Amino acid sequence: MFKTVAEWLKQDKKVKPEGSDTDELASLVTALMIEAANADGSLAEEEKVLITEVIARQFELGADKAAEMMRAAIDQSSERVELHSLLRRLRDNSDYEERLGVMEMVWMVVLADGKLDHIEAQLMRRLAGLLFVSDVDSGLAAKTAKSNLGLA
Repeated sequence: MFKTVAEWLKQDKKVKPEGSDTDELASLVTALMIEAANADGSLAEEEKVLITEVIARQFELGADKAAEMMRAAIDQSSERVELHSLLRRLRDNSDYEERLGVMEMVWMVVLADGKLDHIEAQLMRRLAGLLFVSDVDSGLAAKTAKSNLGLA
């Protein structure tokens, strides 16, 4: 359904991001995925592994770099009071297709345990609205995430 974020960035003729720009976007997405994983009150080891794998694959990072981003996102998560500034930075630095890809990655984290509780569902509706992703496209991203996880 979507290409890796790194491929999107390479294809954009107007933006030629250096490593730091890609790292910032990866860091924002990692933080968002951590927040989603924590929505049910705990961050399971399976969720940490999944987030690290998804970030490494989508942003073409080495395992060490992805693990480092994960640790930093977890540390920052305990200090984060709100998501709006994080989402605004993500929204301002990505196009619709990229935000849709982000939604799919977050859906994978939320669905990693095979179930969707009401708090997680509410979070995903809020994220779709704050990232300006339509409900229909968010639903399609959820279906793709289920398929990628082998749940569909």
